[in-house]
Amino acid sequence: MSKHLFSIVFLFLTSFCSCDQQKFSFNGYKLIQIKPKSVHHFSLLKSWQENPDFDVWNRIKSINEIVDVALSPKAFQQYEPLFKLANLPYTIVNENIQNLIDREEESMRRSFPSRSIVGRYPRYTEVSSFISNLVIDNPDIASSYSAGTTYENRQLKVLVLKTDTSQKSVWIDCGIHAREWISISTCVWFIDRLLKDYRNSDPVAKDLLGYYEFHILPIVNPDGYEYSHSNFRIWRKNRKPNREDELIWNCFGTDLNRNFGYKWMVAGSSSNVCSEIYAGPSPDSEVETKSVQKAINDKLGNWDVFVTIHSYGNLWMVPWGWDTSLLPDYNDLYSVSQIGADALKAVYGTKYSIGSPANLLCKTKINEHCHFRIN
Repeated sequence: MSKHLFSIVFLFLTSFCSCDQQKFSFNGYKLIQIKPKSVHHFSLLKSWQENPDFDVWNRIKSINEIVDVALSPKAFQQYEPLFKLANLPYTIVNENIQNLIDREEESMRRSFPSRSIVGRYPRYTEVSSFISNLVIDNPDIASSYSAGTTYENRQLKVLVLKTDTSQKSVWIDCGIHAREWISISTCVWFIDRLLKDYRNSDPVAKDLLGYYEFHILPIVNPDGYEYSHSNFRIWRKNRKPNREDELIWNCFGTDLNRNFGYKWMVAGSSSNVCSEIYAGPSPDSEVETKSVQKAINDKLGNWDVFVTIHSYGNLWMVPWGWDTSLLPDYNDLYSVSQIGADALKAVYGTKYSIGSPANLLCKTKINEHCHFRIN
Protein backbone atom coordinates (compact mmCIF):
# COMPACT_ATOMS: atom_id res chain seq x y z
CA MET A 1 0.00 0.00 0.00
CA SER A 2 1.43 3.39 -0.96
CA LYS A 3 2.33 6.03 1.61
CA HIS A 4 -0.30 8.29 0.03
CA LEU A 5 -3.08 5.76 0.51
CA PHE A 6 -1.89 4.97 4.04
CA SER A 7 -2.29 8.66 4.93
CA ILE A 8 -5.74 8.75 3.36
CA VAL A 9 -6.90 5.86 5.51
CA PHE A 10 -6.48 7.87 8.67
CA LEU A 11 -8.58 10.70 7.33
CA PHE A 12 -11.38 9.38 5.17
CA LEU A 13 -13.19 6.30 6.38
CA THR A 14 -16.95 6.02 6.08
CA SER A 15 -19.34 7.40 8.65
CA PHE A 16 -21.84 4.73 9.62
CA CYS A 17 -22.82 6.07 13.03
CA SER A 18 -22.74 3.86 16.07
CA CYS A 19 -24.99 5.65 18.51
CA ASP A 20 -23.82 3.90 21.66
CA GLN A 21 -20.82 4.96 23.72
CA GLN A 22 -18.46 2.27 22.41
CA LYS A 23 -15.88 3.03 19.77
CA PHE A 24 -17.04 1.76 16.43
CA SER A 25 -14.88 -1.00 14.96
CA PHE A 26 -13.97 -1.02 11.28
CA ASN A 27 -12.94 -4.68 11.33
CA GLY A 28 -13.47 -6.11 7.88
CA TYR A 29 -14.00 -2.76 6.20
CA LYS A 30 -12.26 -2.65 2.83
CA LEU A 31 -10.65 0.19 0.94
CA ILE A 32 -11.13 -0.29 -2.79
CA GLN A 33 -10.12 1.65 -5.87
CA ILE A 34 -12.53 1.89 -8.78
CA LYS A 35 -11.63 3.08 -12.27
CA PRO A 36 -14.67 4.04 -14.37
CA LYS A 37 -14.13 3.23 -18.04
CA SER A 38 -17.34 4.52 -19.58
CA VAL A 39 -20.17 7.02 -19.22
CA HIS A 40 -22.25 4.19 -17.74
CA HIS A 41 -19.61 3.48 -15.08
CA PHE A 42 -19.38 7.16 -14.21
CA SER A 43 -23.16 7.45 -13.86
CA LEU A 44 -23.29 4.37 -11.63
CA LEU A 45 -20.70 5.86 -9.26
CA LYS A 46 -22.51 9.19 -9.15
CA SER A 47 -25.75 7.43 -8.20
CA TRP A 48 -24.10 5.20 -5.58
CA GLN A 49 -22.35 8.09 -3.83
CA GLU A 50 -25.72 9.16 -2.43
CA ASN A 51 -25.90 5.87 -0.50
CA PRO A 52 -24.64 6.06 3.11
CA ASP A 53 -22.93 2.67 2.72
CA PHE A 54 -20.87 3.75 -0.32
CA ASP A 55 -18.26 6.09 1.14
CA VAL A 56 -16.31 7.97 -1.51
CA TRP A 57 -13.07 9.33 -0.07
CA ASN A 58 -11.89 11.49 -2.93
CA ARG A 59 -13.93 12.76 -5.87
CA ILE A 60 -15.77 11.16 -8.77
CA LYS A 61 -14.17 13.40 -11.37
CA SER A 62 -14.05 11.74 -14.77
CA ILE A 63 -13.60 8.57 -16.76
CA ASN A 64 -10.30 6.73 -16.14
CA GLU A 65 -9.63 8.58 -12.84
CA ILE A 66 -9.33 6.45 -9.71
CA VAL A 67 -12.12 6.66 -7.10
CA ASP A 68 -11.32 5.53 -3.53
CA VAL A 69 -14.25 3.93 -1.69
CA ALA A 70 -14.57 2.35 1.77
CA LEU A 71 -17.09 -0.46 2.15
CA SER A 72 -18.31 -2.44 5.14
CA PRO A 73 -18.33 -6.24 4.79
CA LYS A 74 -22.09 -6.14 4.13
CA ALA A 75 -21.76 -3.32 1.60
CA PHE A 76 -18.94 -5.09 -0.22
CA GLN A 77 -21.14 -8.19 -0.59
CA GLN A 78 -23.85 -5.95 -2.01
CA TYR A 79 -21.72 -3.96 -4.47
CA GLU A 80 -19.20 -6.54 -5.68
CA PRO A 81 -21.79 -8.35 -7.88
CA LEU A 82 -22.81 -4.96 -9.30
CA PHE A 83 -19.18 -4.15 -10.16
CA LYS A 84 -18.86 -7.45 -11.98
CA LEU A 85 -22.22 -7.12 -13.73
CA ALA A 86 -21.22 -3.70 -15.05
CA ASN A 87 -17.64 -4.77 -15.88
CA LEU A 88 -16.49 -1.97 -13.59
CA PRO A 89 -12.78 -2.42 -12.74
CA TYR A 90 -11.90 -2.36 -9.05
CA THR A 91 -8.98 -3.31 -6.81
CA ILE A 92 -8.94 -4.04 -3.07
CA VAL A 93 -6.05 -2.02 -1.66
CA ASN A 94 -6.70 -2.74 2.02
CA GLU A 95 -8.60 -5.69 3.47
CA ASN A 96 -9.06 -4.34 7.00
CA ILE A 97 -9.09 -0.60 7.67
CA GLN A 98 -9.28 -1.15 11.45
CA ASN A 99 -5.65 -2.30 11.47
CA LEU A 100 -4.58 1.13 10.28
CA ILE A 101 -6.72 2.89 12.87
CA ASP A 102 -5.14 0.72 15.57
CA ARG A 103 -1.70 1.81 14.39
CA GLU A 104 -2.77 5.44 14.49
CA GLU A 105 -4.07 5.08 18.06
CA GLU A 106 -0.83 3.43 19.17
CA SER A 107 1.14 6.32 17.68
CA MET A 108 -1.09 8.78 19.54
CA ARG A 109 -0.55 6.97 22.84
CA ARG A 110 3.21 7.24 22.39
CA SER A 111 3.00 11.00 21.77
CA PHE A 112 0.53 11.76 24.57
CA PRO A 113 3.10 12.38 27.36
CA SER A 114 4.22 15.53 25.52
CA ARG A 115 2.99 18.68 27.26
CA SER A 116 2.89 20.55 23.97
CA ILE A 117 -0.06 20.02 21.64
CA VAL A 118 2.01 21.08 18.63
CA GLY A 119 2.68 18.16 16.31
CA ARG A 120 -0.07 15.87 17.57
CA TYR A 121 -3.85 15.51 17.44
CA PRO A 122 -5.10 17.58 20.41
CA ARG A 123 -8.58 17.34 21.87
CA TYR A 124 -10.99 20.28 21.96
CA THR A 125 -10.24 21.22 25.58
CA GLU A 126 -6.50 21.14 24.88
CA VAL A 127 -6.88 23.52 21.95
CA SER A 128 -9.08 25.82 24.04
CA SER A 129 -6.49 25.88 26.85
CA PHE A 130 -3.72 26.42 24.30
CA ILE A 131 -5.46 29.58 23.08
CA SER A 132 -6.19 30.82 26.62
CA ASN A 133 -2.58 30.35 27.69
CA LEU A 134 -1.26 32.13 24.62
CA VAL A 135 -3.45 35.13 25.42
CA ILE A 136 -2.23 35.19 29.04
CA ASP A 137 1.42 34.89 28.02
CA ASN A 138 1.25 37.35 25.10
CA PRO A 139 -1.18 40.12 26.05
CA ASP A 140 0.55 42.63 23.75
CA ILE A 141 -0.38 40.77 20.55
CA ALA A 142 -2.87 38.03 21.43
CA SER A 143 -6.56 38.06 22.34
CA SER A 144 -9.51 35.75 21.79
CA TYR A 145 -13.27 35.75 21.44
CA SER A 146 -16.07 33.23 21.05
CA ALA A 147 -17.66 33.28 17.60
CA GLY A 148 -20.60 31.25 18.93
CA THR A 149 -21.76 28.14 20.76
CA THR A 150 -22.33 24.74 19.15
CA TYR A 151 -25.33 22.43 19.47
CA GLU A 152 -23.53 20.56 22.28
CA ASN A 153 -22.61 23.85 23.99
CA ARG A 154 -18.94 24.11 23.00
CA GLN A 155 -17.42 27.51 22.31
CA LEU A 156 -16.06 28.36 18.86
CA LYS A 157 -12.92 29.99 20.17
CA VAL A 158 -11.07 32.34 17.82
CA LEU A 159 -7.50 33.49 18.48
CA VAL A 160 -6.55 36.99 17.31
CA LEU A 161 -2.91 37.92 16.68
CA LYS A 162 -2.16 41.55 15.82
CA THR A 163 0.12 44.50 16.54
CA ASP A 164 -0.48 48.22 16.86
CA THR A 165 0.24 48.65 13.15
CA SER A 166 -2.01 45.82 11.89
CA GLN A 167 -4.46 47.12 9.30
CA LYS A 168 -6.16 44.45 7.20
CA SER A 169 -7.59 41.16 8.50
CA VAL A 170 -6.94 37.50 7.65
CA TRP A 171 -9.32 34.65 8.55
CA ILE A 172 -8.04 31.08 8.85
CA ASP A 173 -10.20 28.16 9.97
CA CYS A 174 -9.67 24.41 10.29
CA GLY A 175 -11.66 21.33 11.22
CA ILE A 176 -14.99 22.01 9.52
CA HIS A 177 -15.04 18.28 8.72
CA ALA A 178 -14.62 16.43 12.00
CA ARG A 179 -12.51 13.54 10.74
CA GLU A 180 -9.86 15.76 9.16
CA TRP A 181 -7.73 15.83 12.30
CA ILE A 182 -4.59 17.00 10.54
CA SER A 183 -6.28 20.28 9.63
CA ILE A 184 -6.72 21.17 13.32
CA SER A 185 -3.09 20.25 13.95
CA THR A 186 -2.11 22.51 11.04
CA CYS A 187 -3.90 25.51 12.56
CA VAL A 188 -2.19 24.85 15.89
CA TRP A 189 1.20 24.53 14.17
CA PHE A 190 0.65 27.79 12.27
CA ILE A 191 -0.23 29.68 15.45
CA ASP A 192 2.81 28.32 17.27
CA ARG A 193 5.18 29.04 14.38
CA LEU A 194 3.92 32.57 13.71
CA LEU A 195 4.11 33.54 17.37
CA LYS A 196 7.58 32.05 17.95
CA ASP A 197 8.97 33.58 14.78
CA TYR A 198 7.58 36.98 15.75
CA ARG A 199 9.17 36.76 19.20
CA ASN A 200 12.46 35.77 17.56
CA SER A 201 12.28 38.86 15.30
CA ASP A 202 11.92 36.84 12.12
CA PRO A 203 11.44 39.44 9.35
CA VAL A 204 8.61 37.56 7.61
CA ALA A 205 6.63 37.18 10.85
CA LYS A 206 7.32 40.81 11.72
CA ASP A 207 6.04 41.93 8.31
CA LEU A 208 2.95 39.74 8.53
CA LEU A 209 1.86 40.92 11.97
CA GLY A 210 2.96 44.43 11.16
CA TYR A 211 0.24 44.66 8.53
CA TYR A 212 -2.25 41.84 9.14
CA GLU A 213 -4.60 40.99 12.00
CA PHE A 214 -5.02 37.20 12.09
CA HIS A 215 -8.29 35.60 13.23
CA ILE A 216 -7.75 31.85 13.61
CA LEU A 217 -10.51 29.34 14.44
CA PRO A 218 -8.76 25.95 14.87
CA ILE A 219 -11.95 23.88 15.21
CA VAL A 220 -15.08 24.92 13.32
CA ASN A 221 -16.83 21.65 14.22
CA PRO A 222 -15.83 20.76 17.79
CA ASP A 223 -18.87 18.54 18.46
CA GLY A 224 -18.08 16.34 15.49
CA TYR A 225 -14.36 16.45 16.22
CA GLU A 226 -14.81 15.20 19.78
CA TYR A 227 -17.19 12.48 18.57
CA SER A 228 -14.57 11.34 16.06
CA HIS A 229 -12.14 10.89 18.97
CA SER A 230 -14.49 9.24 21.45
CA ASN A 231 -16.87 7.17 19.35
CA PHE A 232 -16.45 7.09 15.61
CA ARG A 233 -13.02 7.88 14.19
CA ILE A 234 -14.15 9.12 10.83
CA TRP A 235 -17.22 11.14 11.70
CA ARG A 236 -17.57 14.03 9.23
CA LYS A 237 -20.63 16.18 9.98
CA ASN A 238 -21.70 18.14 13.04
CA ARG A 239 -23.77 16.42 15.76
CA LYS A 240 -27.18 18.08 15.65
CA PRO A 241 -29.95 15.47 15.19
CA ASN A 242 -31.96 15.73 12.01
CA ARG A 243 -34.84 13.50 13.12
CA GLU A 244 -35.71 13.81 16.78
CA ASP A 245 -37.95 10.74 16.54
CA GLU A 246 -35.57 8.64 14.43
CA LEU A 247 -32.00 8.87 15.70
CA ILE A 248 -30.45 6.26 13.47
CA TRP A 249 -27.12 5.63 11.84
CA ASN A 250 -25.47 8.46 10.03
CA CYS A 251 -28.67 10.54 9.98
CA PHE A 252 -27.22 12.81 12.63
CA GLY A 253 -25.60 15.99 11.51
CA THR A 254 -25.04 18.32 8.58
CA ASP A 255 -22.01 18.78 6.37
CA LEU A 256 -21.18 22.31 7.52
CA ASN A 257 -19.09 22.99 4.42
CA ARG A 258 -22.26 22.66 2.36
CA ASN A 259 -24.60 24.55 4.68
CA PHE A 260 -23.55 28.13 3.92
CA GLY A 261 -26.33 30.11 2.30
CA TYR A 262 -24.56 31.36 -0.81
CA LYS A 263 -25.54 29.08 -3.72
CA TRP A 264 -26.85 26.54 -1.22
CA MET A 265 -27.63 23.13 -2.83
CA VAL A 266 -26.51 24.32 -6.25
CA ALA A 267 -23.88 21.61 -6.70
CA GLY A 268 -22.13 18.80 -4.88
CA SER A 269 -24.62 18.57 -2.02
CA SER A 270 -27.41 16.25 -0.95
CA SER A 271 -30.88 16.59 0.56
CA ASN A 272 -30.61 13.06 2.00
CA VAL A 273 -30.19 13.46 5.78
CA CYS A 274 -28.13 10.26 5.93
CA SER A 275 -25.68 11.39 3.26
CA GLU A 276 -22.14 12.52 4.12
CA ILE A 277 -22.75 15.62 1.98
CA TYR A 278 -26.16 16.51 3.47
CA ALA A 279 -26.43 20.29 3.19
CA GLY A 280 -28.91 20.76 6.04
CA PRO A 281 -32.64 21.47 6.09
CA SER A 282 -32.17 25.05 4.90
CA PRO A 283 -29.41 27.54 4.09
CA ASP A 284 -27.39 28.61 7.15
CA SER A 285 -29.43 26.31 9.40
CA GLU A 286 -26.47 25.33 11.60
CA VAL A 287 -25.10 27.41 14.46
CA GLU A 288 -21.50 26.80 13.37
CA THR A 289 -22.01 28.25 9.90
CA LYS A 290 -24.03 31.15 11.31
CA SER A 291 -21.23 31.89 13.77
CA VAL A 292 -18.50 31.95 11.12
CA GLN A 293 -20.59 34.23 8.92
CA LYS A 294 -21.31 36.60 11.81
CA ALA A 295 -17.62 36.83 12.66
CA ILE A 296 -16.87 37.71 9.03
CA ASN A 297 -19.74 40.18 8.75
CA ASP A 298 -18.71 41.93 11.96
CA LYS A 299 -15.56 43.11 10.15
CA LEU A 300 -16.99 43.30 6.67
CA GLY A 301 -14.79 45.32 4.35
CA ASN A 302 -11.62 44.76 6.35
CA TRP A 303 -10.79 41.22 5.18
CA ASP A 304 -7.96 40.66 2.72
CA VAL A 305 -7.76 36.88 3.03
CA PHE A 306 -10.10 33.99 3.88
CA VAL A 307 -8.47 30.55 4.15
CA THR A 308 -10.17 27.30 5.15
CA ILE A 309 -7.91 24.28 5.57
CA HIS A 310 -8.96 20.72 4.73
CA SER A 311 -7.00 17.50 4.35
CA TYR A 312 -6.83 15.52 1.12
CA GLY A 313 -5.64 15.81 -2.42
CA ASN A 314 -2.82 18.43 -2.53
CA LEU A 315 -5.17 21.05 -3.94
CA TRP A 316 -4.87 24.83 -3.57
CA MET A 317 -8.31 26.09 -4.48
CA VAL A 318 -9.81 29.49 -5.15
CA PRO A 319 -13.45 30.41 -5.98
CA TRP A 320 -15.74 29.24 -7.37
CA GLY A 321 -16.73 25.73 -6.35
CA TRP A 322 -20.34 25.82 -7.54
CA ASP A 323 -19.68 26.98 -11.12
CA THR A 324 -16.85 26.82 -13.66
CA SER A 325 -16.92 30.59 -14.31
CA LEU A 326 -13.87 32.49 -13.03
CA LEU A 327 -13.67 35.56 -10.82
CA PRO A 328 -12.57 38.82 -12.44
CA ASP A 329 -9.37 38.73 -10.36
CA TYR A 330 -8.79 35.00 -10.87
CA ASN A 331 -5.36 35.55 -12.42
CA ASP A 332 -4.24 37.54 -9.38
CA LEU A 333 -5.49 34.82 -7.04
CA TYR A 334 -3.76 32.18 -9.12
CA SER A 335 -0.46 34.07 -9.05
CA VAL A 336 -0.54 34.47 -5.27
CA SER A 337 -1.49 30.80 -4.85
CA GLN A 338 1.41 29.81 -7.09
CA ILE A 339 3.82 31.55 -4.73
CA GLY A 340 2.49 29.45 -1.85
CA ALA A 341 2.52 26.22 -3.85
CA ASP A 342 6.09 26.86 -5.04
CA ALA A 343 7.22 27.50 -1.46
CA LEU A 344 5.69 24.22 -0.27
CA LYS A 345 7.34 22.33 -3.10
CA ALA A 346 10.72 23.90 -2.34
CA VAL A 347 10.57 22.91 1.35
CA TYR A 348 8.70 19.59 1.30
CA GLY A 349 8.77 18.46 -2.32
CA THR A 350 4.97 18.31 -2.44
CA LYS A 351 3.16 19.43 -5.57
CA TYR A 352 -0.14 21.30 -5.32
CA SER A 353 -2.62 21.75 -8.16
CA ILE A 354 -4.07 25.27 -8.28
CA GLY A 355 -7.43 26.42 -9.57
CA SER A 356 -11.12 26.65 -8.84
CA PRO A 357 -12.76 23.49 -7.44
CA ALA A 358 -15.30 23.36 -10.24
CA ASN A 359 -12.52 23.31 -12.83
CA LEU A 360 -9.99 21.21 -10.94
CA LEU A 361 -12.47 18.53 -9.94
CA CYS A 362 -14.97 18.54 -12.78
CA LYS A 363 -12.84 17.56 -15.75
CA THR A 364 -15.45 15.27 -17.28
CA LYS A 365 -17.60 16.43 -20.18
CA ILE A 366 -20.51 14.42 -18.81
CA ASN A 367 -23.39 16.64 -17.76
CA GLU A 368 -23.04 16.15 -14.03
CA HIS A 369 -22.48 18.57 -11.18
CA CYS A 370 -19.12 18.44 -9.50
CA HIS A 371 -19.02 16.47 -6.22
CA PHE A 372 -17.55 19.42 -4.35
CA ARG A 373 -18.53 22.82 -3.16
CA ILE A 374 -16.70 25.61 -1.38
CA ASN A 375 -18.60 28.30 0.46
